[in-house]
Amino acid sequence: MKKPFSGISVPLPTTPPVKRRYSITQDIVPFRRCARQYGTFNVHKYAPAYQTQTYFGTTLHQVLDRCHSHFHGIIDPATKGLLPDNGKILGDQDILDYFDELRIAEKLSTAPPTPPSDIVKYFVEVENGLKSRGIRAIKSDNRLQVVRILQYFNALEGPVLYPRVIDTEHRLQADRTNHILHGVVDLLVDPTTSAGVPEDYEMWDYKGSTRVGLNPKDLENYEFQMRVYAKLYELKHGVLPRRAILYFLNELDGPTCPSKQPVNALIEVSILPTEIDNAVIEFAKTVMQIEQARVTGNWQSAIPGDISEKDCAICDLRWDCNTPNGGKGVKLRYP
Repeated sequence: MKKPFSGISVPLPTTPPVKRRYSITQDIVPFRRCARQYGTFNVHKYAPAYQTQTYFGTTLHQVLDRCHSHFHGIIDPATKGLLPDNGKILGDQDILDYFDELRIAEKLSTAPPTPPSDIVKYFVEVENGLKSRGIRAIKSDNRLQVVRILQYFNALEGPVLYPRVIDTEHRLQADRTNHILHGVVDLLVDPTTSAGVPEDYEMWDYKGSTRVGLNPKDLENYEFQMRVYAKLYELKHGVLPRRAILYFLNELDGPTCPSKQPVNALIEVSILPTEIDNAVIEFAKTVMQIEQARVTGNWQSAIPGDISEKDCAICDLRWDCNTPNGGKGVKLRYP
């Protein structure tokens, strides 16, 4: 007897290609810095033992975003036009004393003490959010340093910068042929206090590091990032921004607040059309490299010298990698 459906062939369904979203800061720059780190922690989602850089950078960015919202009356209309804490700076010991009181209250499950300043209040709010994601400061010195830098920036740059901020966390996106490109600019700044237009605005991006001693490859990646942002800005607004600025927040750190902006704190990135076009080409090339690595599972370690030794020193993969120590690898602690 002839079997039912014999001779009938049903083709397998075709799987549509996946058009992934690629972030400049979360995907492209980390892959360019070290593909092996990116594949391990961003693609395969292994949790790193230490997230010092994530803690430091995210805390600085999110608290400063709250400072801008404070000044513009978004958090509370009553604070519109006012600097957080009116620019007051707490001493290190006052900050540490509050942290001790907060730690004791958490241990005893009692009501937390009132924060001694707006900056500390915003810092604790952000830090609590990071803790819920398993991201914590490694040492108490990290917490103190973050608050100190935030206070200095607020007091030094706030009076001039805050009134000129047009937007924070300005989102940009473009739909390309095989991927979606997106990024977030920390600040759009009007160089004047008058109501300007997009061609007058400056793009600012905070960096939670120092400019002095910065690995040349990292600076190259930061400049690449700002040029891609400039292209996305042009696609969204029809014009290029007037300027692209990198602000290295750690240049402010020290025992006292600087009386003027440190020489190395601010860098203007050149955004000539040819430079922007080359950056966009590099972005697409990097996306292809990531997609290829997803297929092959081959995530290459960074070339020695192309990544900071500080980045290697806190990487969980350093014990099985030849990149650290100028290509010599990490000296094992045994036998």
